[in-house]
Amino acid sequence: MGFADALNRLSLQPAELLLDMGFTFFLRLTSSAGLSLILMAFTVCLAVTPLRPRTFADMKADKGRAAGRLLLQGLCLCASLRYFAFSVPLRQAAFGPLKDLGAPRGALLFWGAYLLFALLRLMTPFGFRVGKTGAKAGRGRRNNYWLIGLCGLYMALMTGVLIPSEILRASPAEFVDTQYYAPPLRYLLSPGLTATGMFLFFGFLYGWLLSPKARKKYVFCAVSLVIVSALNYLLFGRYGILSSTLRYETDIIPAAGTILAGAGILAAVCGLVWYIRKKSPALLKLLCACGCVSLAVMSAVNAVSVHTQSAEIEANVTRAGGEKAELLLDREGKNVVVIMLDRAISGFVPYFLEEKPELAAQFDGFTWYPNTLSYGYHTNIAAPALFGGYDYTPEKLQARADRTLKEKHNEALKVMPVNFLEAGYTVTVCDAPYADYQWIPDMSIYDEYPEMRTYNTIGSCNDYKVEMLAEMDRIRERNLFCYGLFRCATPAVQGLLYDRGRYLEANAGADSGELELMGVSADFLNSYMVMKALPELTNITDSGQNTFLMLTNEMTHNVITLQTPDYVPAKKPDNAAYEAEHGTVTTAEGKTLDVAGASELVKIHYHSDLSAFLRLGEWFDSLRAEGVWDNTRIILVSDHGCYLGLFGSDMREKYPELKDCGLYEPEQWTDTMCYNPLLMVKDFGAEGFTMDNRFMTNADTPALAFSGTVENPENPFTGEPVTDTAKEAPTQRILETDWAISRNDGTFYTDPLWITFEGRNVFNPDAWSAALPDQSK
Repeated sequence: MGFADALNRLSLQPAELLLDMGFTFFLRLTSSAGLSLILMAFTVCLAVTPLRPRTFADMKADKGRAAGRLLLQGLCLCASLRYFAFSVPLRQAAFGPLKDLGAPRGALLFWGAYLLFALLRLMTPFGFRVGKTGAKAGRGRRNNYWLIGLCGLYMALMTGVLIPSEILRASPAEFVDTQYYAPPLRYLLSPGLTATGMFLFFGFLYGWLLSPKARKKYVFCAVSLVIVSALNYLLFGRYGILSSTLRYETDIIPAAGTILAGAGILAAVCGLVWYIRKKSPALLKLLCACGCVSLAVMSAVNAVSVHTQSAEIEANVTRAGGEKAELLLDREGKNVVVIMLDRAISGFVPYFLEEKPELAAQFDGFTWYPNTLSYGYHTNIAAPALFGGYDYTPEKLQARADRTLKEKHNEALKVMPVNFLEAGYTVTVCDAPYADYQWIPDMSIYDEYPEMRTYNTIGSCNDYKVEMLAEMDRIRERNLFCYGLFRCATPAVQGLLYDRGRYLEANAGADSGELELMGVSADFLNSYMVMKALPELTNITDSGQNTFLMLTNEMTHNVITLQTPDYVPAKKPDNAAYEAEHGTVTTAEGKTLDVAGASELVKIHYHSDLSAFLRLGEWFDSLRAEGVWDNTRIILVSDHGCYLGLFGSDMREKYPELKDCGLYEPEQWTDTMCYNPLLMVKDFGAEGFTMDNRFMTNADTPALAFSGTVENPENPFTGEPVTDTAKEAPTQRILETDWAISRNDGTFYTDPLWITFEGRNVFNPDAWSAALPDQSK
């Protein structure tokens, strides 16, 4: 970032951001771009002219503040002209005789309205007179100036440095592309400069322009804001898993109790600040100074942590960015394929077959096991058992003190590849999840087996990569700062600021005329493009070799709304017509799912999962055409389900006390649907699509893969035979704990909360029970 760009982020970008957020708010309110411009003009008139000189003599009395007023208004003028030039909603928007507000006529409307409001303001008693500038008055204002500066510095550090650095430290690899490495710390520069410009530069300039009486009120508000922001950040923010673009999976709706608590804190803080200022004004300055030092130290610690992790991430990306994946299958040998679809929902399967009848033919030969159990809701808990079998259930992992969680996880990822390799199979492994406990899988865990072919495919097939990376950088830089504002806000306005993940950006989701998929979730596309490219990535041979392929894909986890009827990504999906006819799906057994009327969480999972099935169906057709269908066993399995409230039961109905347990909101882990993964198997030469209701777990995957292919398979790290007999036990133990491998990476899972399943039917509510944390061992 050059000097000019840094200066822009300090001066123009904060004003431009505020204009964008204000305009978007009014646009959401009025649905009229022209009316929104007028309302914005009124707001800006009030905001950028806090000092209203009554006479020319008043203006002449304080030339410095006159220059300050001109600077403030000039910056707003430049920011507005640039903003109007790039505002997509203004393009082609009309207002009265103005047919195109995207042209300079839009700026004319805004500034014309501004001048009108300014003229009216001069004729009314609103505004503040110029304060006296004598030496005595100057001494009296000194403490206020210190407080304004310290409050501005505190808010700049909090929103632009500390909160973004906390996000980066939690998972820096999420902010790195698997093909083009760039240090994640770079993302601190833009929000830091924007926050400094907004709170320190503009905040101090604005306070300096106020009259002494108004400045006292301004300081009171600033100090209250500092304390309230700290408390809001500490107390309110448990809204689920956050993506690298600072979006939650669904919209956030703070509970009424949370809003009331936030309002109570706001009132209490204002009262406290008023009291302290009356009794000991110097204490406020000391508190703000200590707060600034604390934030600076914590931010530095976070930055060092991110930098330390970045070296390992860069090395991992360098290893991952090699040759393009080649998925080997053979027409004459046996092929075993295990595909882990992260978080794929088992219960959707019959609805998919009903909505898309062609899937029945494409999935011919598969057996679906709906009555399947998973041992955790998060990948770090559930994946080890899926890949390694019953030696890696949470109970078994917690019982082993000889290895760290990372080492035990790596073992699990090797169980199937090593057994097949030793049985003479050609082995290909792609995107082993959390390999070496890295967000971007570190495939070097397989280096001791040089015959294995390993790849990271996710992100390697995206034709829009270069353009999307630039757009991703822009979104992250803006949203990291806006997320800081959101987390510091009182809960009553958090939903407004979050704005369904758009953070009041007018251009978010707008049709800007860029590339076809610009603006579509890159996390989804990076996985979707791999699934779409499976036919091209597959290399069919006739050598008679046996092959094993283990692949993970995340398009069923990074879920979005897609364009029907083909369920493909689109910038602005319009599904109204399709949903009017196909929005409700009824199976042959009479079960109905109203997709069109379902919650956003259900809809995006349904769309993405069905898209995955359609892409797999296309691949299966190509395998049939290439003559490698009958000699191929395919296992489709997910590590866990999701809390959709559709096909499971809520454990809180039986154990109300669970509402206060766990690391996340209760609905995110008490729904037994979280522990019901997808499991579908097509065996060699199998025909027809069938359903089998026998009790299964996803830890059966290795035994299913080894059946008839590997003789006497055993765990190469424990020496134990690999079987599926452990599921016959009357009780199965499931674990709920922290999903983040950057935090939960010791020898044992931290703060485990145990869930017990008894019986043979995962859909029986009475089969589920949970132990409170202090009862868990």
